[in-house]
Amino acid sequence: MLVVILVIFIDKKYSFAMESLINNNILSVCSNSNNCVLESWKVNNANESFKELIDILENTPRVKIINIEDDYLHALATSRVMKYVDDIEIKKYEKENILEVKSKSRIGFYDLGVNRRRINTLHFRLIDIYK
Repeated sequence: MLVVILVIFIDKKYSFAMESLINNNILSVCSNSNNCVLESWKVNNANESFKELIDILENTPRVKIINIEDDYLHALATSRVMKYVDDIEIKKYEKENILEVKSKSRIGFYDLGVNRRRINTLHFRLIDIYK
C-alpha cells in the first residue's frame, strides 16, 4: 500500500505542470497573481533563446528540468530552506519568435515575490547572453 501511495505522489509531482497546457498550444493563465507569473517575451530567435534558457536552468542551483519537448520545457525549483516546490514552464512559438515563461508556486497564497524575481532573473540572464 505504501508503494502505491508513493507512486501516485511521484507521478502527481512530475505531471503537475503538463496539465496547465491548454490544447497543447498555450500555457494556462495564472489563477492567482500572488504566487504565479506568466510573461510573453519577444525574442530574435525562439530556438536559440529556448536552448539558452535550457542551459541557464541546467546551471541554476536547486532547479531540475523534468521534461523537455520540442517546444515545451517543465522544470522544478526547490526553495533552499523550506523546500517548497515551484513549477517553471516555458513554451516556444517558433514562427512568432515568442517565448511564454511561467513560474508558479504549488502551495500557498502568497510567495513573497519569489516567482516574479525568478522570471526577472531568467529574462535578464537571457538578455545578457545576447549583449
